[in-house]
Amino acid sequence: MKTNAMRMLNRAGIGYEVLEYEIAKEDFSAGAVSDLLGLQHEQCYKTLALLHEHDLYICVISADDEIDLKKASKALGVKNLEMVHVKDLLKTVGYERGSVSPIGVKKNKGICFDEEVNRHEVIEISAGAYGLGLTVNRDELLRYLDAKVADIAKR
Repeated sequence: MKTNAMRMLNRAGIGYEVLEYEIAKEDFSAGAVSDLLGLQHEQCYKTLALLHEHDLYICVISADDEIDLKKASKALGVKNLEMVHVKDLLKTVGYERGSVSPIGVKKNKGICFDEEVNRHEVIEISAGAYGLGLTVNRDELLRYLDAKVADIAKR
């Protein structure tokens, strides 16, 4: 199965490895996925959708981290951010919970990865479909997404 995220990486000439996992939706968490894939939690990233007024922003943090909305707002140059409600994800972002990928998010105004990403040459992100992840070179992905890197997690 090819997802839009995979097709976009293919067109950009960026290599990746597809990782498959099975988990019940009620048991889903980025940490649980990391465990199923046998990867360090710090190497696995979850994609969060946030709003400033009606503008969509994407923040990507490691599996065990929690977003710091004040830090993320500052990094993205907006006054404040709020999380997109789970029930609004598909309509707002184009992905459902558990499948949100930083690749191919419609109408986003900016993407920021937590600075933890600098510690890992290869990272895991969602492939854009439930049960699929991608490992991809960090630098290639950040360049492709034109993403910022900043301290945006609670520590």
